[in-house]
Amino acid sequence: MIKKILFGALLIPEAVSALPYSADMTLCAHNEIMVASCNLDEKKNRTLSFCSDAAQKIMFYRFGTALDIELEVVFSDKNPVSRWVDIATYTTFLGFRIDKYTYTLGVPEERFGAKAFLEITKNNETIMTRNCQENSFGEKKLTNTSIFEVDDSKVRNNKFIFPP
Repeated sequence: MIKKILFGALLIPEAVSALPYSADMTLCAHNEIMVASCNLDEKKNRTLSFCSDAAQKIMFYRFGTALDIELEVVFSDKNPVSRWVDIATYTTFLGFRIDKYTYTLGVPEERFGAKAFLEITKNNETIMTRNCQENSFGEKKLTNTSIFEVDDSKVRNNKFIFPP
């Protein structure tokens, strides 16, 4: 059973999660744009993906496997996902909060050997950190109305708490 979270008043049909996924280990549907994706370095072999609809108005976060999506979150302009580019490391962070939990994907500068990572916190305490097996950089600079751009100074001046 998919745990589906919908932010805002936007209704998305359940058929979204039934769309076929491509074979390159992303949980984005064939008609979506992969913003970032990560195959976790773990025994469960789970993947997380941030995907944009073709109109670049809605973002999706999916976590699990192609046969078992454990969590799907839909973002809109009223309740966007946050994106921050750390100017010191050129790492792009995509993140969001659900109740006491924070989900953050860090996608480092595109260079040989660089690997993305996932961090999940509860009440600002890390409960899970996983590295990606390799990077799937995707369109991490994609413009989408459901992405809130967080200024680097805002994160730095707030003890690096992200998303704000």
